[in-house]
Amino acid sequence: MKTIIKIVLAILVITVCFNAARAVLGNYQFEDSVHEVLLFDPRANDADLTDKVMKVADQYGVPLDENGITIEQVGQDITIKMSYKENVVLVPGVYARDWTFTPSASTRLLTGTRQH
Repeated sequence: MKTIIKIVLAILVITVCFNAARAVLGNYQFEDSVHEVLLFDPRANDADLTDKVMKVADQYGVPLDENGITIEQVGQDITIKMSYKENVVLVPGVYARDWTFTPSASTRLLTGTRQH
């Protein structure tokens, strides 16, 4: 009986770890894609960057709202900060939890200025 309990607990822990890692990896991939958008078009204005971030969010199925995006420029550094909540199912049919993700991306303008 102890062996069966140990096996069930091991499967439960593996399932939770797998589902949590999948959620974190999805967030990382989304953050990386936003960084690429910023890297390849750093001179775009805030509205264009917001539209591009929203398109990337749609591609990755991220429940991001435009109000959850902050774009700021300090000197030559441009930073996009995002915040969204996602319901992560850790144990299917048993336990799910809302996680708040706060990805960000930044780059530096080497020459020139941004559009306003």
